[in-house]
Amino acid sequence: MIPVEVMTMAGGAAMGHLFKLMSAAQEAKREQQKLMIEGMKAKTEQADAASERATKAADSAAARIGSDPFAKMTRRIFVLATVGMVFWYLLAPFFGMDITVPVETTTGFNFLGLFDNTKTVTEYVTISGSVVSFEEIWITFLAAGSFYLGKS
Repeated sequence: MIPVEVMTMAGGAAMGHLFKLMSAAQEAKREQQKLMIEGMKAKTEQADAASERATKAADSAAARIGSDPFAKMTRRIFVLATVGMVFWYLLAPFFGMDITVPVETTTGFNFLGLFDNTKTVTEYVTISGSVVSFEEIWITFLAAGSFYLGKS
């Protein structure tokens, strides 16, 4: 039979070890929370620094535009020149000018990919006295208009 003193000492040692493990677990949780708070603080500081850099960049860009008295005039000249070229291109036939248009034609044949003698040839066709409207012209015109309206 085990004496009562040994059982008391073993029970006390076991309880001390259990409380030591619980204390270590609490310390680990405390350290984890501390690291998490430090990480969140670092992320917040980085976000604040990035916001401050963006604000400085926007302020310096606004200062550059504001200090240049010819910025608006430069945009206006650019847009008016683009609009003028578009209208000249569209109205040129009415003034007796011919329009030359590139036309791609494909000749030859392709038999199941085994025999391929196709060729693509670009020919330039002259159109007289006709108004021609190309998609590229309207895209350029819209881009210039949105550029002007977006910055004015």
